[in-house]
Amino acid sequence: MRTLYYISLLFMLTLVVGCIYDDPTEVVYEDNDYVMLQVSSPAFNITRADTIPLSYEDAVKHLDVFIFLDNNGNDSTIHYERIAVNAPEGTIRLKAKRNSFIANEQYYVYVIANSTYSENSFAAIANREQLRLLKQEDYRIHVTGQKISNAPTHFLMDGIAYLKGHKEPVTPSPSILYNGNDRDETILKVRLRRAAAKIVVKLRKGKDVTFNYNQHLGYYVKNMPYSTMVLQEMEPHQTKLRIPEKTTGEYFLWDDNEVTITAYTYSHSWQGESFFEHGTSLIVNIPITYNDVVYTNSYYQIILNPESTIERNTSYEITGTINAPGAEESDVPLELTQLKYKAVEWSNVDISISNNNAPIYLSVNKDTVRMYNIDRDSTTLKFSSSSPVTVTTVSSHFIDKFGIKQSYPTTGINGVPDSGIAGEITINSPIPTNNTIRYIELLVRNEEGIEKRVYVEQYPLVYITNQQGWYSYRDDFKTNNSRPTTYQHKGDRIVAVGLSSGTWNNNHIYTNDSYNRSVRSNYFWQSKVVSSYNERTGKSTTSFYEWSNYSSGNTASIVGTCESNTNARMYHVRITATSEEFTIGRPRIDSNGYTDSNKDNALLVSPSFMIASRLGAIYSTYGNLNNISDTEDSNRNGIPDRREIFNIHCANYVEVYKDENGNAIILDNWRLPTEAELKIIESLQGGENEDADAIDYLLNGRYYMSASGPVFNNKASQTGDESAIRCVRDAY
Repeated sequence: MRTLYYISLLFMLTLVVGCIYDDPTEVVYEDNDYVMLQVSSPAFNITRADTIPLSYEDAVKHLDVFIFLDNNGNDSTIHYERIAVNAPEGTIRLKAKRNSFIANEQYYVYVIANSTYSENSFAAIANREQLRLLKQEDYRIHVTGQKISNAPTHFLMDGIAYLKGHKEPVTPSPSILYNGNDRDETILKVRLRRAAAKIVVKLRKGKDVTFNYNQHLGYYVKNMPYSTMVLQEMEPHQTKLRIPEKTTGEYFLWDDNEVTITAYTYSHSWQGESFFEHGTSLIVNIPITYNDVVYTNSYYQIILNPESTIERNTSYEITGTINAPGAEESDVPLELTQLKYKAVEWSNVDISISNNNAPIYLSVNKDTVRMYNIDRDSTTLKFSSSSPVTVTTVSSHFIDKFGIKQSYPTTGINGVPDSGIAGEITINSPIPTNNTIRYIELLVRNEEGIEKRVYVEQYPLVYITNQQGWYSYRDDFKTNNSRPTTYQHKGDRIVAVGLSSGTWNNNHIYTNDSYNRSVRSNYFWQSKVVSSYNERTGKSTTSFYEWSNYSSGNTASIVGTCESNTNARMYHVRITATSEEFTIGRPRIDSNGYTDSNKDNALLVSPSFMIASRLGAIYSTYGNLNNISDTEDSNRNGIPDRREIFNIHCANYVEVYKDENGNAIILDNWRLPTEAELKIIESLQGGENEDADAIDYLLNGRYYMSASGPVFNNKASQTGDESAIRCVRDAY
């Protein structure tokens, strides 16, 4: 069923005859001899003259009511009036009387909302045909509701009334307004539909792209239709098209992963015509960084409807992904392809009509609010209600380093609504200091008991999330050759991996038999799998796996636990500002595919990087690795041996986790961290005897290898001068 906006027109008339009691001189007159318009809709809530209501897409400023006598096509105007709608006033009395209409005659009743025509212009309409031929132009229809000069504040709507109890006719049909019985009543219903269409474009970033918010952000609507027939029953006319001025990014919805652009147009069809001359599209400038190159201007073109038609009162949602830079100039934009289109009737609520009740409603513009490194937001969350509202903080929590939900005190966390029945809700909450996202649930409730829940996500300057790992392997060992590996999760897990003793010659020694179960003593890294997971604690048991020649098939055998009841979670660190200790920027990769070892690169910290779990732990004192020096370059290629071993390891390391559907998600783009990234990890984690909410005690070795050399760990719990390793990956 299509959900639209109902208005009940109540036509009631009782002649000057009231109720006669025992005293024949006592006559009671009832105010029911006038046409009554009964409204029950939050769309009619306009409480302050200087404020566009929250629901501007649904709001009604005034109604124009036309009544035409059905006369075989020569339908003359019998009644017209304009009704100003300034608040939910319940029942509005019209100027027409029920018995002013001819008994049992048919009348067309048209209702038009928010037209820009003057009351005098409408009053001069002599018949239905003149109304049907009217057109309206809105030069800035695309920014309706925005605080832009000459932008419309309301949408043109229209509908034809029909008798209550009857089905809404497919085509305009007349109704009997007076049946000759003065004691009866005439109740009409009308569905209002907007003349405009709504366009919502959602553009997600690709894996190699970062969105950059700057002053160049904005969009154009190419060949924007800005004229329309007033009545929906009319065939589309010769639509007027224009390219309006650029709209700034102030009106975008923006986050790190998706940009949403909302615009409005009138209906238009360019079938059989040149798209360049008549087709409507959105040209949007979204500055990006791609492969470490900043594109200050990056223009893309989105065709608004592949069917070559834009229909009125229709909402079009278009989604796509940006994987490459756009054009530098707006006149030659890069056309985005592989877009997904969805078109639905542009509607929000069913409105029930009641003869006795005033409008009861509560509308909140968002169910999720994101606060980025701020402790107060007084502009994002807006409400519109039939009565004043209160806001209660229901709960507050964060996700800890083991992936477990932990309660957070609600002290100082609140929502403060504006007084009255419409306005803004100010959200107050101290910025989190534990490097986690704070999740807050607010309950908005009005005096009639209608409730809406709002979920707030509050992000500190540096915040960390985590993901439970499943198993690990190295991608340079394959199951189809003599060096078996854990390439698939089918039990055929990797054996131990050893290094030749003595000098490093860039060759690993791979063994396919560690049946003596002394894996950890002989090899510096082994594939690991989470063999059990405790959902209550978020901890897991991690086991080594090996390949055994003594089994009848190529199956794995567990050779012991890596660490019991330990943490096999990957940590995702996001940093949004540069400090004195480091510079935000994606570290460069050299020609070998390794993290660049230059000194300037050592100061860079990726704004979004993931740390491998303990499934990628390297045991630097095993597998002959303790015989390899951090500084020796035995093969004279400019890369010290141990750093080269670790570079090769990270380049081939793979960690796998399960998504919410149980599917294996493969992460295979790991690298050595920079010196600054290692120091960031050290500063964020707890110490051996201290705790941290967001990140576990990951680095306990005395030294860890960075792309530029060993980095001392001030929070080490181990001794010795050998460097250990923790791979990272850029994750956007």
